[in-house]
Amino acid sequence: MTTASAGQVAAKCFGVLGDPVAHSRSPAMHAAAFAALGLPHRYLAFHVAPERLAEAVRGGRALGFGGLNLTVPHKQAALALCDDLGPEARRIGAVNTLVFAGGAIVGHNTDGRGFAAAVRELSSNHVLKKAMVLGSGGAARAVVDAIAGELLGPGGHVLWVSRDPAALAAELPAGGPVVAAGWEAVGGGAVDLLVNCTTVGMAHGPTDYPVPTTALVAGLAPGARVVDIVYPRPAGGLLDLAEAAGALVQDGLEMLLWQGVFAEALWLGRSLGPEVVAAMRAALR
Repeated sequence: MTTASAGQVAAKCFGVLGDPVAHSRSPAMHAAAFAALGLPHRYLAFHVAPERLAEAVRGGRALGFGGLNLTVPHKQAALALCDDLGPEARRIGAVNTLVFAGGAIVGHNTDGRGFAAAVRELSSNHVLKKAMVLGSGGAARAVVDAIAGELLGPGGHVLWVSRDPAALAAELPAGGPVVAAGWEAVGGGAVDLLVNCTTVGMAHGPTDYPVPTTALVAGLAPGARVVDIVYPRPAGGLLDLAEAAGALVQDGLEMLLWQGVFAEALWLGRSLGPEVVAAMRAALR
């Protein structure tokens, strides 16, 4: 891959907006990518409260930012701020990447592709019959979309667990592979992919699920995969218990990596080579 010198490319600022956001490793990851590409850009984390999101996004456009990422709790709220949406963002109903194109704000979602790439690294030959996704936020929507569209085996289904399953059910097509359920469905058994998309274990987030963590692990099939999109991995949490029970486990850093790879490709208008991906992974870990 050829690189551009700092003298040939005008430096731009990129960033992630969230509440909280101090824990984010995205700045280190994208800084490593820009360095590997020989680009002078900068990437920063910005703490933005929900009521200030519109000002922050429009301010980024006005200031000539190269692009923005969105994290909790902004992924769904950002939809209303976009002039146009990419197909994944439109289908999922959440945005994690903003591109400023000719004065327009274009919303994309790279979370689903990032999740699918991460899970394939964990185990690429696993036939997925039953998945369970916990949580109903923007990340959960992307994960459910990726599982149903890319990872599910023939005849498989996704159990989407939330505190308000009726609201989710109203959004889902009847007879499809995704079924909304309440937390009482946890522990039903034979789950071969479990994904935590809640904020349990996140810095300043809740410490407990609505059900005991042991109940989540008890419902796993032999050789199941368990992904917790929270990072860093909480000690003694879901992944530790699942690993002790024989599951293949993965924290949120691999999904963070791959959604970042796809987001940066959108901003720069080109794919990132393996050496750039390796630099990003090293910065995260």
